[in-house]
Amino acid sequence: MTTAPPSPTTADARRVRALARAVAKVLRRDETPSLSAADTAWMEARPQSLPLLLDAAVAAITAGGRDEELVIACRWLLANQLELIRYRLERGHGWARAMLDAHMEQMIALARDNTLPETDWFALVALLNDAKVPIPAEMAEALAAAVAEPTHGKAPSPQDGPREVRDALDTLARSADDAFMVVEQLAETGTLIPPERRAYLTHELGLSPHAMLREAVPLLLLDPQPAVRRAAAAVLEQVAGPETVSPEMLRRILLVRNWVPEAEREAVDRLARKVRLKGVACAQWPPAPTLEIHCSIVDGSGAQSLLITTPARRAVLFAGRGLFAGLLLKQGFGVRDAWCGLSVPRRDIARSLKEVQREVVWFEVGRDHLDVVVQHHIARGLAMGNLPLAALIAVAEAVGAADWKDRSLDVAAETERLFAALGPAAGAASAVTSSLQRSGRWLAKDPMMRSWLDDDAEIRTLADGRPRPKRDLALRRMLEEVLPARREAWAERLLLLALWLRAAAGNTLPAERYQDSVVLARELIIGRPLAELPAMVAIAERSLTAAGVASW
Repeated sequence: MTTAPPSPTTADARRVRALARAVAKVLRRDETPSLSAADTAWMEARPQSLPLLLDAAVAAITAGGRDEELVIACRWLLANQLELIRYRLERGHGWARAMLDAHMEQMIALARDNTLPETDWFALVALLNDAKVPIPAEMAEALAAAVAEPTHGKAPSPQDGPREVRDALDTLARSADDAFMVVEQLAETGTLIPPERRAYLTHELGLSPHAMLREAVPLLLLDPQPAVRRAAAAVLEQVAGPETVSPEMLRRILLVRNWVPEAEREAVDRLARKVRLKGVACAQWPPAPTLEIHCSIVDGSGAQSLLITTPARRAVLFAGRGLFAGLLLKQGFGVRDAWCGLSVPRRDIARSLKEVQREVVWFEVGRDHLDVVVQHHIARGLAMGNLPLAALIAVAEAVGAADWKDRSLDVAAETERLFAALGPAAGAASAVTSSLQRSGRWLAKDPMMRSWLDDDAEIRTLADGRPRPKRDLALRRMLEEVLPARREAWAERLLLLALWLRAAAGNTLPAERYQDSVVLARELIIGRPLAELPAMVAIAERSLTAAGVASW
């Protein structure tokens, strides 16, 4: 299906208003908002509700007797829909790019018409960053130009004079609690500042009299923009010395050295040498604490989440505070998200863990598994030009991960090693055949594997072609034309699943799942035809079914 979704209807508008009221009601009870399965399905099936959600947010913001919970609810729903549309964009649907661009055009019109208070307009723009929507350079420039027009007043930016920039930085230093918050606040408005201006701002941070702002500069070595990363390295080298570069800053510089592209590491090495020659000693890493690490199953898109906390004695489960950090790892992207709370109430930790474990299968894993998968995704992300978020530094420091580097798994070699470790009996032809038959059954029938499918524009076009192909023909084309190009990706996904199954404490799944995952990954790697792999036939069938019934 390649055409754009239809225009929104009045029924869609009513549903949006009802959803906003329901979420606001949850917020008034001081609870975390969430969508029911039915509401989630509606949002996924109605990407055309995006302009309605923006209209609802604008109406809530501009209403007399403003209802703050309703405003927050509208923003929350808008961020969810932006993220859902971003998923479609990543799957190759051209209409998603057009829809997101139209949304940004609406934002530009709101700024030019001076419709919203400036703080509310910036909060809506920040949702694009929260949903990780890629913003084309020309659109970012148009957004920045719109808010800078005389009718709306200029937003602080490096284009203003040095005094205005320093005033803005003084305000930032007063409002942020730590260097990570500085980077977060910069990211919220960073979409409105061209890279060369952000580079200038980074230089000013390094020269700032505020220690907190200087502490943020090593974190900007991971900025998505190369110009900003170069500016961060250059200004740190310029100010290298014990008065301006702290031991903690040096520790972070050394940590991220292997998280940046190869071409940039020489500059980071030169910076680190100069800082040390100037007499700055590297801060010691704190001892790695005892951790509880909860890891989700790898889903069909290659996404896997980890939640990390310090354990609490059962008697004090709802007292005190502790570490609570999270990571989202995404095959084909790298480290997609990271966050870290160093002092989170135990009650909140327990509630969050309980909530997520209702939605998907999680197991506790050991520290070795955490180290392997994080470093693999750092490396995979770098290979695709995606650097880790600065928040990953906070996670690494909290868990004592001084040695996290870009260490990618060699999928073929690791799979072969795991296969050999199964023993000679598992490699017998009859054992391999039995294993492949088993993996076909559990992958097709186990509810926890229902997300294991491919869903993108290419498959939608195949499933919904004109004339619509017969099912047998579409399946054959999936197995002979579409999935072969994705063979390595599925092998990597199966390897990650096998490593998770092996690491899982209290694993309640059938013992042969691990063996079946290894065997299937190996058969993909050595090139067995996909039609001979029941699991891949099941994935092809499920993909076609999903493409045939999906709205968009």
